[in-house]
Amino acid sequence: MPSDTVPWPRHGWVRLGEGWASRLRSPLAPAKLAEAEDWCRASRPLVIARGRPEDGTGELRLGLATPDKRRIGLHVTADAVAERLDPLPLAEAAASAPEGWRPMLTNLALRAQELGTAAAVYGSLAWQHRTGLRYVRPESDIDLLFAPRDRRQLDGLLDLLVAVGDATPRLDGEILLPDGAAVAWRELAGRPRRLLVKGPAEVSLRDLSAVLALFDREDAV
Repeated sequence: MPSDTVPWPRHGWVRLGEGWASRLRSPLAPAKLAEAEDWCRASRPLVIARGRPEDGTGELRLGLATPDKRRIGLHVTADAVAERLDPLPLAEAAASAPEGWRPMLTNLALRAQELGTAAAVYGSLAWQHRTGLRYVRPESDIDLLFAPRDRRQLDGLLDLLVAVGDATPRLDGEILLPDGAAVAWRELAGRPRRLLVKGPAEVSLRDLSAVLALFDREDAV
């Protein structure tokens, strides 16, 4: 997935280094801090979350999700990071999916690759693969992330997702826009007049025409 336009893209991953707690920019309750310290001590990663407009340069918002669906948010300086990982490829994560789901997910990854755009995954399947803990349930959706470069890739990808998205498992997730923001693929496929767009540090509404125009620019190819 591209990372040059957004230095710390959402759905990427990090492992924190020794002494990371001294680099917190927002306080954590003692119980949450202790749980986060245990998590990092076990060398488990955290996911990069959306920032906030008031965050300073070099600050990160990170998320820790537990198998029982609790969430702990961390706000740290970037120098707390010891290791950085890209969003998890679907082809890799499929090995951690329930056995009956693997053929469909593997085929989806291949078909996306044929369109010229790699498929990544976030959410419960990504956490399960990254940690070895059990997150995925029979009713779980699969959250996908795609970064098409032009309208041909975008249109082919949306056609593919519409065709298979309501099978088992159900497919959700986002399309990464060329400017680093993202939009839910299901919303984009519905072609509404306006779309909810998630930026690196904000959420806004944009006209559909403006979103599609990003894929028509020559530098988006």
